[in-house]
Amino acid sequence: MKKFIAAAVMSAFAQATAAEEFDINISSDTVRGVLSGPLSRVFSAVTGQYDAGLIYKKGENSSTDPEDTDLTLGHFGALATGDVGAKGAEAGAGLGVRAVFADRGNATGGALALGGQFEVRMPGFERLGLTGYGYFAPGILSFSDLKSYSEYALDVEFEVVRAAAVYAGYRRVNVKPEPSGPSNADDGAHLGLRLTF
Repeated sequence: MKKFIAAAVMSAFAQATAAEEFDINISSDTVRGVLSGPLSRVFSAVTGQYDAGLIYKKGENSSTDPEDTDLTLGHFGALATGDVGAKGAEAGAGLGVRAVFADRGNATGGALALGGQFEVRMPGFERLGLTGYGYFAPGILSFSDLKSYSEYALDVEFEVVRAAAVYAGYRRVNVKPEPSGPSNADDGAHLGLRLTF
């Protein structure tokens, strides 16, 4: 049994490390990392994209500000992706689902969120890009101590070399606990780095 578990863990790790993109961004009190790539690396013969990520925020004033608490939020998502057919621009998008686990202060729970992502680059200015994503889970798709979940971000990136880009943007994460409480869990600007393998 131990050998089987070790083999399964090594296989999952090997598939994860073969991902196409690693994305990390930071703000004054938050770090977010995401690993993404072809969905066929996780489920053979399936097209699309997977992404697995983690947000960690260190709350500085949790005793005086109920919104400023520690946050650990992990997710695994699957998207159907493709070109949106915009004339005069390189534009791609994806729609899908995201399974979320959140631990915020005294609230711990999960959600199944619906949403998507997009990327736009103009001809002649391919090194500059506008990217974003958004996900939402209402109460019917949230579990345990979570009443609702939403997360969205918008970034402007510059491709330094083909395999690496730097970006700046804004992200907001709402994690509303049951039965009540503030929902704003993370809100602000960030700087990031995307590496393509």
